Amino acid sequence: MQFDRVVGQDRIKEYLTNSVKKDNLTHGYIFEGPKNIGKLEIAEVFAQLILCKNSKEKPCEKCPSCIKANAGSHPDIHILKLDENSIKRKDVDELQSSIYKKPYESKKKIYIIDDSHKMTVQAANTFLKTLEEPPEDTIIIMLTINKDLLLDTIVSRCQIINFDMLASKEVEKILIKEYKIDEEKSKLLAGYSKGNVYKALKILDGEDKTLIYRDEVVDMIDEIFEKGKRAVFDYEKYFNSRKDSIDEILDILLVWFRDLLFVKEYISDMIINKDKLETLKKQSSGKNSIRLAEVYDIVQNTYDDFNKNVNYNLIIDNMLLKIQEV
Repeated sequence: MQFDRVVGQDRIKEYLTNSVKKDNLTHGYIFEGPKNIGKLEIAEVFAQLILCKNSKEKPCEKCPSCIKANAGSHPDIHILKLDENSIKRKDVDELQSSIYKKPYESKKKIYIIDDSHKMTVQAANTFLKTLEEPPEDTIIIMLTINKDLLLDTIVSRCQIINFDMLASKEVEKILIKEYKIDEEKSKLLAGYSKGNVYKALKILDGEDKTLIYRDEVVDMIDEIFEKGKRAVFDYEKYFNSRKDSIDEILDILLVWFRDLLFVKEYISDMIINKDKLETLKKQSSGKNSIRLAEVYDIVQNTYDDFNKNVNYNLIIDNMLLKIQEV
């Protein structure tokens, strides 16, 4: 793996490379930035570079350490991901029991904690003890959409690395110029990319399910607008079945209601979902712009509440009922 697998973030790539070259590594890092911006990919390459036997410039890809890292089987690189929708105390207990052991075959061992802001309070307090007295041979990289969702005492013990989000227009230009994708498709992909060319390309290839989820969301809004509360109860089940993808679905709802507002206000050049223009016109017909804007705000609040571990069913029910009231 190489840093160039992620488009952009050159400032961060250079900084991390120099940290390895100068042997100026810290025990704790927080990689902060939107989902799918490349935090996990860069953390994986950073870990591989730290443990590479032949190079401090970039992973050599040839030594046993690099080969194992690429295969996802390096015994000194550990990636902790979500169990359901939170990182629980038992997950952190397992991590701690491993942290205080010696590395298997390297000078250091590296722990990457994805979605670290979703630690339960118990898990976070337990994890704090590890950060207070970390073993010298251990590096912990925490990935989060927002460091403010972590305990202040955790943040104060780590180095913050802020990931930059490209403007949607920049992503669009890259897709047109470097990947020869037509303008309308590029605008659509850029609109759902969250400033990340990597995510845009995954959507194009079908590896990312954004456009599948979009079709489901469009059908849902159609039904709620037509059937009212009857449809709301049906779609509570849908959101329970899509719990693991709720971030993506809420992003789609934000873009869609933004487009409904633009259609209503005749701002056609700002519309992302131009391939669904007739559907947007149909759904916005007879709707009040102020109410559409209120729903946009409700969806944004739902997104924020979800990332604070507020009761899932409660915030989804509230959002669906607000959509129905439009």
